[in-house]
Formats: sequence, C-alpha cells, structure tokens
Amino acid sequence: MNNKDSKKNVTLSVHASSFNNWEETYNFIKGYAIGKGMNNTLIALGIAKHYHKGQFRKGGEPYIIHPLEVTSYLINLKIDDDITCAAAILHDVIEDCNLPYDGKEFIDHYNLPKEVVDIVLLLTKKKGIPENIYYDKIKEDKRALIIKLADRTNNCSTMVEAFTKDKLISYVEETVDLIYPLCAYAKEYYPELSNAVTIIKYHIVSICETISSLFNKHTSYNPNRYKKTLLFIRGFATARKMHNTLIALALAERFHQGQLRKSGDPFIIHPLRVCSYLISLNLSNDVTCAAALLHEVLKKCDLPNGGNELIETYKLDPEVLELIKLVSRDEAISKEIYYENLKKNPQALLIKLSNRANTCTILTSYSLDELAEYLDEGHNFIDPLCTYGKLYYPEYLSQIVNMKYHINAMCQIVECFNKDEVFAKTEDNKTE
Repeated sequence: MNNKDSKKNVTLSVHASSFNNWEETYNFIKGYAIGKGMNNTLIALGIAKHYHKGQFRKGGEPYIIHPLEVTSYLINLKIDDDITCAAAILHDVIEDCNLPYDGKEFIDHYNLPKEVVDIVLLLTKKKGIPENIYYDKIKEDKRALIIKLADRTNNCSTMVEAFTKDKLISYVEETVDLIYPLCAYAKEYYPELSNAVTIIKYHIVSICETISSLFNKHTSYNPNRYKKTLLFIRGFATARKMHNTLIALALAERFHQGQLRKSGDPFIIHPLRVCSYLISLNLSNDVTCAAALLHEVLKKCDLPNGGNELIETYKLDPEVLELIKLVSRDEAISKEIYYENLKKNPQALLIKLSNRANTCTILTSYSLDELAEYLDEGHNFIDPLCTYGKLYYPEYLSQIVNMKYHINAMCQIVECFNKDEVFAKTEDNKTE
C-alpha cells in the first residue's frame, strides 16, 4: 500500500459520527422527563435499562442506545408527550427480551398505563404476521406510527456498520416500498404530525439515496418530480406573503432549467429540498427561504452582474443577496475564512447545514479522495459549525441538533463505505 492510500485510511478512521455513549442520551431524556413531570417515561427508562442490559446491536454498540436515540429524536421533533416517549423507549423490549407478547408485566409490575403497552404491542413484530398487516395496524395509532418512523430513521442511520452490501440494498428497497408510503399516510391522515414526518422523510430519503449513490443503484427519476415540493413552497410563501421567496422560487426554476445533478434528477430539486427542509424545521423567515432557493445560482448559473441583477432587475431585498454570497463559497476564499464568516450569520449557518443535509445525490460521482475530503470537511468544519450554532444561537438549538443528526448519519455511511473500498484497494495491492 502506498503512502497516499495509508494516509487516506488513517484519515477515514478518525471520524466517528455515531453516539456510543448511551449514558449521555439516557441522562438527557431523564432530565427532560423530570423537568416535564413525565412519570411513565421515567419508569420506561428503568425498564429498558434493566432488560436491554448486556445486549448489543450488530454494529457492536450497547443495544440501549437505539431506543434512547429514537426517543431523543422524537423529543427534538417536539413529539414529547409522556405516553409516546415511554412507548418509544420500550418499543423493542418485548420483541428482543423474550417477554410475553401480552405486555401484562408492564401493567402488573411497573404500573404503566394500558395506552403505553398497546402502542408497544402494535410495534412488536410477531412471527408469521405479514408485513402489510403489521404496518396497517400501526397506521391505526398516530403515536405508534411516528415511533415506527423514528425507529426506521435510527436503523437507517446505523445499519451501514452491521449490514453487508446486499443487505443494505435490500433494506433500502424495503424502506422505499414500505416506509415512504407510511410517511405519505401519516401526513395525509395526521396533519398535526406533518412537519415532523417531513423532517423524518428527508432524513430517510437522504440516507437511502446516499447508499444508492455509493453503490451506483439508481432509481429512475420522474422529470416532474420536483413539482410537488415547488408547489408546496409556493403555497406556503403565498399564504405568508413572502415576496422574496416567491420571486426566488420563480428565478430558481428559470435559472436551473435544464440543469441536472450527477444522479440524473433535475438540479432544481436540491435548492427546493434545502428550502422545504428549513420550512419543516420552522426556519421560515422570508429572506432565509429566498436565499436557500438561490444559494447555488452564483456557482451554477450565468449571472453577468455577479448577482446584483437579483436586486436591480428582480427586486429582491439586498439581504437575500448578502446571504447567498455568504453561503456560496468563492474558491478564492479558504475554507477556514468561509466557515468563520458563516458563524457570524445564523441564517447563513442554517442554510449551510440544510444544504449539507441534502447533498446525498452528488456522492455517486466522487472518487475515494473526494469522499475522504467530504468526511474531513464534515469533521473539521461542519461539526464545529454545529457546536458553535448551538452555543451562540440557542434559539435554533433543536433545529441544529436535528440537522447534525441527519448529517452525521450520512457521514457515517460514507465513512464505512470508504473503509470497505480502501480495504478492497489494499487487498488488490497485496496481490499485485
């Protein structure tokens, strides 16, 4: 193995995006539950800690981290009622700890309400039950449904450490076939969950598309696929009289017309996702949304006046162009200066994180060196940007936590993929 390959292998091995210290998440949930008087959640924490003790996931981490992360994820999505959180913590206990399938022990010995047990039983897979029946039952209870979606999100985020390539591809296909429709059902029949489900869907889609891109397993794209998101943003902006966003939406569609991403889908889907994701996170300031929609135009489109026409010709507010310039890095500026500038403006910081969370489809064309650089940027700049944002813009804490979780999951997938590829390359070198 040459020095270049050796250096790359070391670089990749230093990045760990999974949370291995389950006690941190446990204590966060415990403190949250005490603060809100969530007695069932506190009982569930003790039960899960007892029954999952000594169990490990396929990736090697203590099993307890999974239900804890599922619950923490829901809390950060503002799905934080006592019944839902208690059921989320216990959602795997019956299935994985050899407990009777009636759940009576939770009621008789731990005094949990039947509501919690009923949700856990809905989420417990029984042998011989067809998956369509299993999912149809889950649809009947919105709390079971949102836990299931959060559960799949966490599984998608960690599966790359434990699954073979074939299993990964199979799991992605299963997710597309079963979970995507479940998201659509949740948004249609439980509109109060719409924002949370949208965030979850973006997270799951990014992971599935990242895996598909890395393994060159592409689905065929509908050229008009982006229209649904475009119309959603237009309706949202019209209702709120967001004139900058409406102008930016029309300009983005015009400027990016005919442009394609490396994956083959229309380029416009990327800025639309970046904007829609921010809206779902309740980051719907007019200037922010407009800049999110146009954050790629300085790089990707021919604007002879350097973007000034956005103000002079199209009458966007000057603040929009300022944000676009902050987010769109000039190659003459070092990454260090670029990220320092992002820290000074919370809206630019948030757009950058949303952009990073929606970069999955570009990875298909990356070489190993480029993927290593992608990971290095995540470790050296994106992680510190998230930390800075949480410290200095605490009003956006939950949104930044959600985006960081999303981004870390993608980085973990890329990291594991790179390790496999580097290992294969090393083995090839040994045989030459």
